[in-house]
Amino acid sequence: MAHTTLLYNVISLSLSLAASALAPPPDTTQQAPTTVRAGYYFADDADLWPLSALDASLYTHLYYSSLSVHPTRHTLQLPADLAQARLLASFSRELKGRNPVLRTLLSLATAGAEDAAAGAARASGDPAFAAMAADPTSRVAFVDAAVRVPRENGFDGIDVAWRFPASVVEMADFGFLVAEWRAAAPKGFLLTATVYFSNHVFGAPFAGVDYPSEAVAGSLDWINVMAFGLRPADAAATVTAFDAPLYDRASHFSVSYGVVSWLDAGVPAGKVVMGLPLYGRSWFLRNKANSGVGAPVVAAGPKQRGSNATGAMSYAEVQALTTTAGGRAPVMTSYDNGSVSSYLAVGDVWVAFDGAAFVAEKLGFAARCSLLGYFLWPVNYDDANLTVTRRASEVWEQSKISSDLRNVTGVRQGKAPFELPPALGSPSPASEPVPVPTSASFSWLCRKKLDARLHLSVLIVLLY
Repeated sequence: MAHTTLLYNVISLSLSLAASALAPPPDTTQQAPTTVRAGYYFADDADLWPLSALDASLYTHLYYSSLSVHPTRHTLQLPADLAQARLLASFSRELKGRNPVLRTLLSLATAGAEDAAAGAARASGDPAFAAMAADPTSRVAFVDAAVRVPRENGFDGIDVAWRFPASVVEMADFGFLVAEWRAAAPKGFLLTATVYFSNHVFGAPFAGVDYPSEAVAGSLDWINVMAFGLRPADAAATVTAFDAPLYDRASHFSVSYGVVSWLDAGVPAGKVVMGLPLYGRSWFLRNKANSGVGAPVVAAGPKQRGSNATGAMSYAEVQALTTTAGGRAPVMTSYDNGSVSSYLAVGDVWVAFDGAAFVAEKLGFAARCSLLGYFLWPVNYDDANLTVTRRASEVWEQSKISSDLRNVTGVRQGKAPFELPPALGSPSPASEPVPVPTSASFSWLCRKKLDARLHLSVLIVLLY
């Protein structure tokens, strides 16, 4: 077994070196992007959606997700699998061949974080990432490899997807890490981070942990806010719940709170990118006659080939569920305009998901906040027509030229419970095009500027 692993590593290194000779070097003179239409491509799910099937023109940036920190050596762990090594070596070259202005980034993530529905609220830290970041020597060596390997394979940058720093000390180490990355990276090399809320990471076995917002704002080109995975779908869940609501009447488990937490922490809106899930969260209902939000459940939903996990379905599988049910079970689709969320129930299976209509609504919110852009998680999970991907790109491009959406700031979700305005008209579940959100349909967003009253972070001096 050891010989096999060594052979794979040798092959991986050979492929990497070959790719560096074939792929054009990353453009290290590029200017900061004015907009981001990004997506994470899960390498482990390449069989669902090969690179050849991606429409590279729909993105400005694509992430290879992901490589991780070796659990004992604290070094960058290259793929041992031959197919994965080939994918890493060809990712940038193949995609840029179809879209020369595309920028690619290598995401460095917590091992196993490719689970699309892995709840941000259930994060429990990453010991390997933490051990690497805590030791200055390991950190320097890792930073060197994390800049060198992407450049050798034609990537234009790296993404730090440590999910998540689990203490005040680890958050401080995160700040040191991104600052050292910026110092080591060549000019124009992109640095981003995949993050949760800026403070008070809910549901984790720690409390009062805030990101070092000054280091984030000063060192990174932008942050990708994981505005999904906000509710657990495991055995701890007892009722159905939305996974990525734009608003929440009773709590801060919402997209708007997550985004605004970063704006209130001092990170410029032009460095914030909002996440959109391309998966649905599913459960088995206790009683299929009771299928609303908050209905009792008995277990996470059925395991799917796409997500390879219980409790999660790719967007393509959500759509397929409505057709394969046929006449065997009625399909009920409901839209909640107060939270800007949707769900469907087929028999005893209940799924919360973001369809094209609510993606447009969410992007209207992002444009109102003057955010830099959005990212899709993961791009492998869209349907064969790329329904959500195309709709997101179309809406964002139109919102970029709309002064009604782009020149207004101050959108907030306040302390729960949040008094919502009257519901908007329900979007139709039919295939008719959904109008791009306008200032009229979103006028209520800025009718009342909300005081988030986030706690002031306390500057902690760590004594070693």
